[in-house]
Amino acid sequence: MLTSPFSSHGDRRVADRVFGSALTAPRRARAFVRCQLGRWDLANLAETAELLVSELVTNAVHATNQVRNAPMASSMFPVAMRMVALRLRVSSGPRSLFIEVWDGSELVPMVAEADTSAEGGRGLALVGMLSTNWGHYTARDRGKIVWCELPLPPVAPTRSPARPARVTAALGHRKGPAAGQDDAHRALPRRVRRHPLAERAAGPDEMTLLRVLDGLRNLDDADMPEGSS
Repeated sequence: MLTSPFSSHGDRRVADRVFGSALTAPRRARAFVRCQLGRWDLANLAETAELLVSELVTNAVHATNQVRNAPMASSMFPVAMRMVALRLRVSSGPRSLFIEVWDGSELVPMVAEADTSAEGGRGLALVGMLSTNWGHYTARDRGKIVWCELPLPPVAPTRSPARPARVTAALGHRKGPAAGQDDAHRALPRRVRRHPLAERAAGPDEMTLLRVLDGLRNLDDADMPEGSS
């Protein structure tokens, strides 16, 4: 039985999933991310998050399959337990989405040149380009966790309830400096708040990344058995 290496967390904005270290793991991870972000009303981050997860999980599968002393399932059935784990977490402080991927290898991940033409060759350079921060640390029991961070848009402020018509009419008939000041205040231009953009390294443009994601999704559909949803 595959169990999550992540510690339990009571926050409702945390979700994790364990996958066998097979070639289907990236596809299953992308589907999990797409579904979970939809439940959290963060579907606008799905495309970027899918690309990041696809890269991190692919690297984790390769690293796990190269471990020689993988733990055994049991003494009666000496089958090596090879798995990777994925966790999505929305921070409660500065709003960010954290993507964490665990694998059983303790080798330090190496940054390679991004190659957008292959399923597993894009490299951590792509992760550094698409995320605001990324890194890795040693897991509690064994292996390592590679993580990256995506900023979330700020929460829209709650609008105050509309004034009744009679109150609005009364305010419109106010006399004196206060009324003039109110009219001047309404005439001032409003500042439009824009989401801060993280500085990104040079790499493929947005259209190239979208074509990569479309190709991955087409591979996902081709790998699905007939009759499955």
